[in-house]
Amino acid sequence: MRNMAGVLFYMEVFMPTPENVKPFKTYDEQISLLKSRGLIISDDDKAREILKRMNYYRLSAYSLTLRKDDVFYPGVSIEDIVALYDFDAKLRSIIFEYSSKVETTLRAYIAYYHAQKYGPLGYLNNQNFDNELNHSKFLSELFNNIHRSSDVFVIHHRENKEAIYPIWVAIEETTFGALSKMYKNMLVEDRNAIAREYYGLSREYVENFTQCASVARNISAHGARLYNRVKMRPSVDLPKRLKSVIDNDKPAAYLYAIFALLPDSEKYPMLTQIARAFRKYPFAKPQYLGLPENWFSLFESIQ
Repeated sequence: MRNMAGVLFYMEVFMPTPENVKPFKTYDEQISLLKSRGLIISDDDKAREILKRMNYYRLSAYSLTLRKDDVFYPGVSIEDIVALYDFDAKLRSIIFEYSSKVETTLRAYIAYYHAQKYGPLGYLNNQNFDNELNHSKFLSELFNNIHRSSDVFVIHHRENKEAIYPIWVAIEETTFGALSKMYKNMLVEDRNAIAREYYGLSREYVENFTQCASVARNISAHGARLYNRVKMRPSVDLPKRLKSVIDNDKPAAYLYAIFALLPDSEKYPMLTQIARAFRKYPFAKPQYLGLPENWFSLFESIQ
């Protein structure tokens, strides 16, 4: 009853009145609207399939750089918008791939270092971490994940090892976000030790970059738009050489955070894949990610 009362209250107070809600439009009406705003559509059937696949609202978001006051710039076609959509999808796949490599590397560093210093079960002791409450939250999430897991190595320890999980087993069940928080909650000396694996990055950079890499991976996994994204949170703690050329809340900054955390063998391949995406979709411009024109050589120079 209480939930129903809450729903009714929401409907009475917050539900928009019909005159404030845009009316439903069929695909043909959406096509007519886009044409009336100057978008070139030469094949209505093709445009209809695009709208079915993309959703008008999503399509509209990718056209923001191609119009002003709802009027498209001369020569812009629906295929141009689709090219931006496809570029963004490719960029998300690159971010997902390389942020996953960052996650795997950090997981390996933490598991090895922590087991070596505190033993296989030292991660259970809150005295080995900076904040007891954050440690408790981490363990709660971790063991919920372990309880739900059907991974072979978890089942083996559940059935044959009295459900005792060494850190190198347990840590495989952490999300990237939880792993980032675990690192941030380790004792300062331990964070410093692991940061040294990143050749020149301080623990403050590693903390910030891993959090940002986790956010970027989540955005990519859920298919959210990165192209022309106005602002991202948290801000990236960029090195001095980048602060004057890249805004710390743009996708470009997040690309750098991932790049900086990668093993050296993965850095150039990541840059190459991004450059290849720009070549394949030349209608996409680096500036709408917050990247300067010389982004490739700039990133390379800060390795």
